[in-house]
Parts: sequence; structure tokens; C-alpha cells
Amino acid sequence: MMDQAGVLRASAFVMVAAVATSLCAQDTAASAPAEEPAPAAQQQQTDKIYMPLVRVMYIQGICEVNNPDAGEFKPAQENKAYPLGSIFRTGPNSSASLVLSSHENVQLQASTEAIAIIAEKNPDGRVMRLLSGMIKTNLRDNLPEGCFGVETTNANCKNIMGRGEYSLTMEDNTETFQAATITGTARIEGPQYQIPALRAANTINIQTAADHSFSRLTSVSGDFSIILQKGSEEPVTYAMSPKAVIKIWRENAPVGGRAVISTLVVSPTGIARHRFAYAEGRPDLATGELVEQAEEEKKEDALPVLLSTPAQGDAAEKAATPAAEKKADQ
Repeated sequence: MMDQAGVLRASAFVMVAAVATSLCAQDTAASAPAEEPAPAAQQQQTDKIYMPLVRVMYIQGICEVNNPDAGEFKPAQENKAYPLGSIFRTGPNSSASLVLSSHENVQLQASTEAIAIIAEKNPDGRVMRLLSGMIKTNLRDNLPEGCFGVETTNANCKNIMGRGEYSLTMEDNTETFQAATITGTARIEGPQYQIPALRAANTINIQTAADHSFSRLTSVSGDFSIILQKGSEEPVTYAMSPKAVIKIWRENAPVGGRAVISTLVVSPTGIARHRFAYAEGRPDLATGELVEQAEEEKKEDALPVLLSTPAQGDAAEKAATPAAEKKADQ
């Protein structure tokens, strides 16, 4: 009887253990769905376009980096990743590539200095702040808006996609910035003007005086639209074609210090097309006119203008050009 009781007791223990094992398995199976968000979180991390650091590759000649933690320039190391906010510069006859992701990189050309930073309104975006020299972008043509840009002191290039070239030089107190899109598009914004879409094979040259008193925008290649502020709620849009020029003068009024803006639009043939002036914040102090078309201009094919009336001859442009331009041209 004692042996039989022992067997029954052992059998009970086995049954309890089996039930406990079964319950544990059920609890484990029931808790499995709660762990499903983990792969989703990993997928979200994978979907980020850029790496958190900037990797330097393909160094030719001299390339130095100023890590924010170091505070001084040191030779960059091949295939090393540096934090955002680092300043990169190349020497004469030198180049280097900054790798931002598996598909996006920026090439620093000779004698170039630039900073890689996070986009102001997009923590997942990247911006190259160009200080001098030239950079070439190699980006996907289908990047989401706001993912990549190029900044200078006087112009911001946003929503950049595809391949492009951006250069910045300083000479005789004049900053010259040139943006060229090879593929893809770019949006350019500056004081009193916007270019909604600089497309493939389009190039714009922007010269700005060191004191910001004067800007000259010249279409180098391609056709694109530019939006000009004129002091009222509705800006004006002008169709730029090669050699078309827009000149903008800025000065502060002697009383009150309010900024006064004067703009002149010149056709590719050098004929003044449109001119207007306004005081910022005072739409009631805005003037503008289309310049009458000269007989020699009428013989040419009509070019897109701000309004429907064409422009007059060289004498009108000279009359509309303030003394500030002559000084700037010198």
C-alpha cells in the first residue's frame, strides 16, 4: 500500500509539472504578440535616410576636419565617421567625399570649406553650409522634400535632389554664388526673390555685395521662373532665359530706417523690361511700371514678361539704373 501511495504521489507531481509547463507555454505564446512592435521600431530606424555621422572617403591630397569636440583643424582620416557640425576643408588640387548615407554623398572640390549640419525644420534632413569653394551633390532623384539643402550667407537651396554643382567665391567685396542642377531639382530662396524649381541643365549666378546693398541674378543656362517681391501681397513672376538679368538695390530710408527696395528686370538682349520700387512693410509706398517697347525690340520674338506689355531700349535701362549699380559694377 505504501508503494502504491508513493506511485500515486509521484504521478500527481508529474501531472502538476505537466500542467505548469503547459501554462508556461501558453503564457509565452500569449505574450508573443506584445513583442511584435520591436521589428517595427527596427524598420523605422532602417527607414531613416541618413547616417547619424558623416564619413570621409576618397581623400585626394589635403583634407582637414575641425571636430566640434576638438576645436581645431586636424588631418581627416580615411573612412572615419565624424559628428555633424564638423567643418571640412580641402587644400589646393585636393578633394574628398562626405558620405551621408548608402545613396547620398557630397564631393568637396579643391580649396573648399563646408559644414555638415542637421536641417533646421527636419531632424532627419541634412544641410551643407558652404563657406567657400565648390561642392558636387550625388543624391537620389526621388528624395522627400526638405531632406537636403545647401546654405550660403545670402542664398538657401532647398529640396535638392539628384546631381548638382554649387560654388561660392568672394572677390572685391562681392560674393558670387552659382547653382547648377545636372539632374533633379532645387529650390532657391534669397532676399526679395525665390526660384521655385531649378531643373536639370539650369544654372543661376547670384552676385551679392558684402553689405547686401545690391544683388545681380543672371540666368546662365536653361529656362526657369523667378518670383520677385514688389511690396504688395501678390509678388510678380518673371520667366528667366539665358543672359536675362535681375538687379535688386537695397537701402535704408534716412527717416525711420525702413528698407527701400528697387528692382530692375533686363531681357537677354539687354533691354529693360520692368522696374519697381517699394518700402518694406508699406504697401502704400510701392511704385512700378513696364518699360515701353522699342521698335527694334518689337521685331524680335516676344519673350515672357512680368505683365503683358514688353520693354523699351537701352536708354530706358540706363535711366533706370541708380548710381549704386555703377558703383557696384566698378
